[in-house]
Order: sequence, then C-alpha cells, then structure tokens
Amino acid sequence: MSTIKKVIEVLASSEKSFEDALQRALTEASTTVQGIKSIYIKDQSCRVRDNKIVEYRITAKISFEVMHKWVPNHAVGATEAVGSSGIPDYSGVEIKTHPDEPLDVKPGGSATAPESGGGYSG
Repeated sequence: MSTIKKVIEVLASSEKSFEDALQRALTEASTTVQGIKSIYIKDQSCRVRDNKIVEYRITAKISFEVMHKWVPNHAVGATEAVGSSGIPDYSGVEIKTHPDEPLDVKPGGSATAPESGGGYSG
C-alpha cells in the first residue's frame, strides 16, 4: 500500500537559537500530529533590539503520513475499520434517517431584553 503524506506549515520562535525554535515547532506539532517524518525550514529570521538578536524565528513545513484506518468511537490507530478486502467497514456507524424533533419554543420576547439574558448594561 502506498503512503500519502500531508504537509503543514508552522511558525516558532526561541530566544536561544534557530535549532531551539525548530525543536519547539516539532515538539508542539507532535502533541496533535502522529507519524511525523520530516521537518523543512522554509524561512528564518531574527528580531533585533539594540544591535543584538533577541529572538530567532522560523517558518517550517512538517510532513507526516496520513492515517488510512479509522474506527468511529475507538482509539487513534485502531485497525478494525478496514476489512481483508481493503474496503472500510462502516457497519457500526449509526446513520440518522430522520431529523431531531424541534424544541418546544414559545414565540415572543426580545434578544436584547435583560430578562432574556441580552441587552445592554446600563
């Protein structure tokens, strides 16, 4: 099976170095992205104050593999969703065929009236 990769662009900064800014970007991205394969520095710059570098900034592109297997209401990375045929099995997914009944709402009132929770404080 071939793999598909996705690329995101992130910005990070550090008071120490470009390497530290890069590591911060990678560490932060890895909290929500799994399967990171590479990081590419697209741009770098520095903030200067009184002729001294006070902040190192990077713009980086992070690539990661797209997860192909998904199981509703299961942990990330579960593999039961794809059967031996390679076709996803959605038999456990509940499909709504009728809309929810409308809420019992009485007409009237004002969105800006204080008794309705709105309005301007005086």
